[in-house]
Amino acid sequence: MTQNTGELAKDASAEQNIKAEQTRLIYRSMPFSLLAILINSSILSLVLWRVIDHSTIIGWLVAVYLTTLYRFLTYRNFLSITPTQDNEIEHWRRLAILGATLSGALWGAASLLLFPLEHVAYQALLVFVIAGMSAGAVTTLSSIFAASATFLLLTLLPFVWRFLFLESDVGYAMTAMSILFTLIVVISSKRLNQSIQESLKVRYERQLAEETIIYQAHYDELTQLPNRRLFIDRLNQEITRAQRHQHFGAILFLDLDHFKNINDSLGHRVGDKLLQQVAQRLLHRIRNEDTVARLGGDEFVILLTEIGDSREITSSWVQNFAAQIQLLFTEPFRVQEHELHLSASIGVTLFPINGAVPEDLLQQADVAMYRAKAEGRDQSRFFLPSMQEAVHQRLEIEKGLRRALAAGELELYYQLQVDITGTCIGAEALLRWNHPERGLIAPNEFISVAEETGLIYKIGDWVLATACRDMAQIGFNRPITLSVNVSPKQFREANFVERVQNIIHGCRINPAHLRFEITENVLIENFEQTVARMQQLKKCGISFSIDDFGTGHSSLAYLKQLPVEMLKIDRSFVRDISTDPNDAIIVETILDMARHMGLKVVAEGVETQEAFAFLKEKGCEYFQGYLFSRPVPLQDLLCKIESSAA
Repeated sequence: MTQNTGELAKDASAEQNIKAEQTRLIYRSMPFSLLAILINSSILSLVLWRVIDHSTIIGWLVAVYLTTLYRFLTYRNFLSITPTQDNEIEHWRRLAILGATLSGALWGAASLLLFPLEHVAYQALLVFVIAGMSAGAVTTLSSIFAASATFLLLTLLPFVWRFLFLESDVGYAMTAMSILFTLIVVISSKRLNQSIQESLKVRYERQLAEETIIYQAHYDELTQLPNRRLFIDRLNQEITRAQRHQHFGAILFLDLDHFKNINDSLGHRVGDKLLQQVAQRLLHRIRNEDTVARLGGDEFVILLTEIGDSREITSSWVQNFAAQIQLLFTEPFRVQEHELHLSASIGVTLFPINGAVPEDLLQQADVAMYRAKAEGRDQSRFFLPSMQEAVHQRLEIEKGLRRALAAGELELYYQLQVDITGTCIGAEALLRWNHPERGLIAPNEFISVAEETGLIYKIGDWVLATACRDMAQIGFNRPITLSVNVSPKQFREANFVERVQNIIHGCRINPAHLRFEITENVLIENFEQTVARMQQLKKCGISFSIDDFGTGHSSLAYLKQLPVEMLKIDRSFVRDISTDPNDAIIVETILDMARHMGLKVVAEGVETQEAFAFLKEKGCEYFQGYLFSRPVPLQDLLCKIESSAA
């Protein structure tokens, strides 16, 4: 229904546009038509002066002149007003038809009043003039068929009637010829009118297509806001103006917090409606001279112009404005039956800056926005040069990681896991980057970059394949389990289970000696899918433990539904367990809960005898930390396993 309504509105707009252009065409041709009328009527009156009553000629000629003057004044008024509204166009269209009607009536009157019965030569002259005026009307009035048809019928039908009443063979012949001529010119006028309409329609459609292409090239289809291209163009102009007039402007880069969760849980249709509502709120808040654009996804950017003459005044004004933008998100958004709560992280940069082009400024605002996200979201941050250095370091890490994968710079180290007697029962595979200049780099320095860039998929596959090959070297007869960390992104890949199976079969290992460590963050999104995937892997023989337990956000009610065998108490609770009563209570609670649920517990980060003693006293059976072993290469791990067994 909505689509049909849109099509009808589009057709109505096209029809009105064509009518407007037809009206303009008839007025544009009016000067030539009026000049022809004045010349022909004057010549005809002079020639017939000898054979027609003078008062009749003068009366007719004055009427022609007055009608022509009226039409000329109408033409002048049309040019001065240049109507654009639909009702205005219709008004001038009616005036054009009225002028043609009056003119046609006068030329029809000439057939009756200026027809010399006894003078065939003068009759022929009158026929010639009226036929010429009719032919001219076809070319000048056919853009509006009602005008041309009225003029032609009022001009020629009295002529037909006049010849008919001559009651002679010549009169009847002229009557027939006049009727035929009338039909020809009316039909020609109709065909010309159709050609004009078709030509105008084609031109209108081409113009509409060009405008649509231009619009789509500069505006976002979903929100109707300017897109990146138009925003860059306007920003470029404002930078030039700011430099010339020595004032400051600002760019605000907005990213909606956790928008992906809404898209994933409620669908893209709800997400699109939400983006449209966000766009409308932003539009209503900015000034007329400012610009808000959508760059893509859930990213918006605001261009503020001519804010102040000093950087201090501008910064203060923009800070207040950013706070007002964030207030726009305090009211919930209502999409369909959903009430959605949303916030935005905002990055700000000022301009002009020496040598900074629009792309540089956008990048600076983007960097500041990511700093706002990193510091808790739902806040704004101004760009600082130190942020750019952080971005540069991140890019260097990304580039280095890509090289590391190709050059074999990644290595696996292993940290022992022991039981209460100190016997090795397993080991955790820990990734290290053997950088050619910096040496061994721990994963906390590069894993976040790998997650953001998608390199985590290749790195995760490499870690799993390497751990499985190392497990083959450890041998089937040693009853230890290798634990491998799996990132949330890696775990949620559609073909993750299939790839794991291929790696296990390729390395020919016993999957019962392989344990996946997942964080509580894996459980937050799509819990049912997570459980189903864990069940698939468990059927392959792989076991699970929850890493860093107690630091995430998973509900304990979900824990009993998960096919896990082990919890790992995070090192942040173990480190000060002998001195911090709160940590001690947390650890003791986790141990009691795990005991009642039949789960094993590994305490990681055990570095002192005091912590080891406390954990043993509270019933913890498995341990990992520097007190027993630092992370070591595979060969050292094999030696530790042998010594532990001895």
